[in-house]
Amino acid sequence: ANAWIPVDVSFIKEFWLPDAEILNLKEFKTLDVLSKLEGLWLNRNFEIMYAVATRITFICPMTFNSFPLDVQVCLFQVGSFNYDNSKMVFNDEFIADESQIRSVLDYSVQIKKLPESMQNYVAITGNFSVAGFELTLRRKVSHYIITCYLPSGMFVIVSWISFLIPPDIVPGRMTLLITVFLVLVNIFNTITTNIPKAEGLTAIEAWVIVCVLFVFGALVEYAGILLQLKMRVSTPKPLQKKPPSPMFSPNEVANIPPANGNSYTDEQDLVNKKKRKLTTISDEKVGIARMDLFLIIFPLFFLVFNFVYWFSFLYVFPE
Repeated sequence: ANAWIPVDVSFIKEFWLPDAEILNLKEFKTLDVLSKLEGLWLNRNFEIMYAVATRITFICPMTFNSFPLDVQVCLFQVGSFNYDNSKMVFNDEFIADESQIRSVLDYSVQIKKLPESMQNYVAITGNFSVAGFELTLRRKVSHYIITCYLPSGMFVIVSWISFLIPPDIVPGRMTLLITVFLVLVNIFNTITTNIPKAEGLTAIEAWVIVCVLFVFGALVEYAGILLQLKMRVSTPKPLQKKPPSPMFSPNEVANIPPANGNSYTDEQDLVNKKKRKLTTISDEKVGIARMDLFLIIFPLFFLVFNFVYWFSFLYVFPE
């Protein structure tokens, strides 16, 4: 009884048409093959249904401060241009089947019903009723994790190997840290040229900058060790007292047997060797203690940074 009966679409000229307005519209284009793709239907309840195939382009304001962990929400709203909600009310029966929605480029698409707070908008001439849907674009992060997050994080971990290299091996340690530092700077330059512009730093830029700072911190730590070693070497040693002048002639000294089989000079050499050995052992202990300290501090701070970073951009900022 309520079946829709198709009629000639030319009758649409005899009916009154609402002055529909699409908010934030950029382009409205009707589709046609041999003729314009449109249709007109009537039913026994004197209801009219008019459909036309169109391609609509509308503007969606986006912010990229959380790129590539950003979530964009776009509103598609259709209302009247002249008649407020006391004269014309727009309703929609649009139900999106998620299995029929295709992802767009880097985004996964989710379409939901327009929230009640967005079903009206205020203009100079009054309150107007609108219908439409809410479009949520959630960026796919797997590509950026593989190409940026994982390599840069691994480079930071590689820089910690420098703490295991003895400080006196300058070429090996400096080569490792400088190479990792330059690679991270190159990654940062590549990212800044290929990401959308934002008001400040994006999430991925903040990540790489922190990774660069961790490697720079390892360089500063090694520079402090080298400075400490240089100051220790350049510090003048206290003058040692000269042995008392012999009271015998050289010939008499040669005939006097040394006490306990050791000469005074041999005893002094033995004491100096023991002092140098003790100093070397103490330096090694200090170096090992410093190495263990930084091997704990740097991973701990990097772990805390990861927790704050991912928790903020995945749960706090999207809300």
